[in-house]
Amino acid sequence: MTELTSDERRLGPLVSAVADLVPAIVAALLASRSTGVHREAMSILERPLLAHLLDLSGGNQVRAARVLGLNRNTLRKRCRALRLSATRVPRRRLPVNGGPPPAS
Repeated sequence: MTELTSDERRLGPLVSAVADLVPAIVAALLASRSTGVHREAMSILERPLLAHLLDLSGGNQVRAARVLGLNRNTLRKRCRALRLSATRVPRRRLPVNGGPPPAS
C-alpha cells in the first residue's frame, strides 16, 4: 500500500467517500454501455463542482476560475461543454484564500 500524501491525510474522509463511490459509478457507466467511462465519470463530478462554485461566486467567472485554479476562458469552455449557465447573479461571496466568507 502506498503512503498517503499530506492532502490525502488532510482530506481523508472526503477522499474515502469519493473512493467508496467509484465502483458504483463505474458499474453504472459500464452497464449503460458507455464508451468513455473516464470522460463521463469526470463530468459527473465536474458539472456540480462548477455549478456550485459559480453559485458561490454569484456567477463571477473570474472568482470561480481562481478558486478552481483555472483560466476564466477554460471555465467558460467547460461550462459550454457541460451546458451550464454562466449567468452572473448576486449571491453569497466566496471565501478569500480559504478563510471564512467575507461579510456581506
